[in-house]
Amino acid sequence: MTDSLLIIGAGGNGRVIADLASGDSRWSRIAFLDDAIYPVDDDRPWETLGSCADLTQHVAAFTHGIVGFGDNAMRVEWTMKLREAGLVLATIIADSASVSARSVLGPGTVVMPRAVVNIGVKTGCACLINTSASVDHDCLLEDGVHVAPGAHVGGDVRIGNRSWIGIGASVRHGMKVGADVVVGAGAAVVSDLPDSCVAVGVPARVRD
Repeated sequence: MTDSLLIIGAGGNGRVIADLASGDSRWSRIAFLDDAIYPVDDDRPWETLGSCADLTQHVAAFTHGIVGFGDNAMRVEWTMKLREAGLVLATIIADSASVSARSVLGPGTVVMPRAVVNIGVKTGCACLINTSASVDHDCLLEDGVHVAPGAHVGGDVRIGNRSWIGIGASVRHGMKVGADVVVGAGAAVVSDLPDSCVAVGVPARVRD
């Protein structure tokens, strides 16, 4: 069987993943599962086979899977379901991204166009390093972290499970960001952040 890719979630992020995968000749087939059934057209040339709950009905027809949800917790949850269903978790890297051969990307991770991942970076599963974002040397991103478009993470940063670094935000070298943290768009993180907080502003401060 040639490699085929099942994507959970056919919204905007899922479509971007499908578009990236379409440029890779390894994938003989790409299709979605989503609770909304989208018509096939020029902007969405990939079939939606059924709802997410139909996974077990379709898994035998595919070799690999990946989750297209932007929501971090949902992305991790469905990544585990794909693994339990027996699919190999795909890792998708845009051709224009720069990813060090001495970094380690966890299964189900996506690196979008013009993103940079430098030497020594390690990610957990289901991470999303979005368009033109950068993650510098020796960072650790735990499961489900999203570094949003244009965000920049300095070296030796630790980011906990399911945390979100917002559009255009920056995280200073050596910082520790807890789990389930939201860093607002354009914020500058210059001190450690605890779990389950929202931090906004320059410098970033935890919002009450």
